[in-house]
Amino acid sequence: MSGLLKRAVDLVVVMLCVATMVFVLLRAIPGDPVLIMGGLDNIDAAAVERARTEMGLDRSLPEQYAIWVGALLRGDLGASLRSGSRVGTLIAEALPITLQLGGMALLIGLAISVPAGIAAARRAGTARDAGITALAIVGISTPPFVIAMALIYLFAVVLQALPTSGYVPFAEDPVANLRHMILPALTLGLVAAGVLVRMMRRCVLDELGEDYVRLARSKGIPESQVTYRHAARNAMIPFVTIVGIEAGILLSGAVITETLFAVPGLGRLMVDNINQRDYPVVQGAVLVTAIIYVLINSGVDALYAILDPRVGARARSRGE
Repeated sequence: MSGLLKRAVDLVVVMLCVATMVFVLLRAIPGDPVLIMGGLDNIDAAAVERARTEMGLDRSLPEQYAIWVGALLRGDLGASLRSGSRVGTLIAEALPITLQLGGMALLIGLAISVPAGIAAARRAGTARDAGITALAIVGISTPPFVIAMALIYLFAVVLQALPTSGYVPFAEDPVANLRHMILPALTLGLVAAGVLVRMMRRCVLDELGEDYVRLARSKGIPESQVTYRHAARNAMIPFVTIVGIEAGILLSGAVITETLFAVPGLGRLMVDNINQRDYPVVQGAVLVTAIIYVLINSGVDALYAILDPRVGARARSRGE
């Protein structure tokens, strides 16, 4: 129980820090939300002031911050300055789309990286290893928008097999939903695969140098069993750490990808409302993203205990 309480306190502290940082940084961006959203450039100053009062922007920054944090503690993310819609409603509509995109991208990254990393480690120093490593470096080094443009050209222009943009809800048409999500998910998945391939290769190589692997080989166990049943399995423990980090990075990477492919997820919601200086929407979206990131890392810690019981035993001995 003490471990759960500690994690809950840590989550509250992280959220408070993120909330404060986002609040300050958003208001440091030049531009008056009233003028940007309402197009009131040519309207008299009285109209501008009335709009600012209605939005609560006439108050001092400490007052605005205290009001927002107070509402946040009650579970109220506020209302959009532009549309008046509740921020919680806007996020609830956009978040499942981003989670689907991130989940598909992570599955693609794992489907590529795990077998490729193991294959490279089994043939370390050979042409196969060099080729896989080179492709991984290309994936890491290439910006997501370049990968997106290449995929659009190949699958939408040359093959004319997939749509270039838009979104269809899964409940409305599952096939159309997947067809629209494949290209953005593949874009993020290829970027993630570059990092994960190198990590998987390194983890398996480390395990193949351990004494228990040499012992297994001396007993005449086939090399494939030594690699997959012993080395690769133990390599998953440090590999999971990078997977958890990469899952969080995919959420931030979705900002660019969702904008390129016109996917109405959380990333695009943030971009659109940053441009409009819609403070409540951006603050709420960033907070939700931070919560997901923290929960992912907590999930990684829990998965450690499943993959390696010794980790769970040490955590219990410390009262976590």
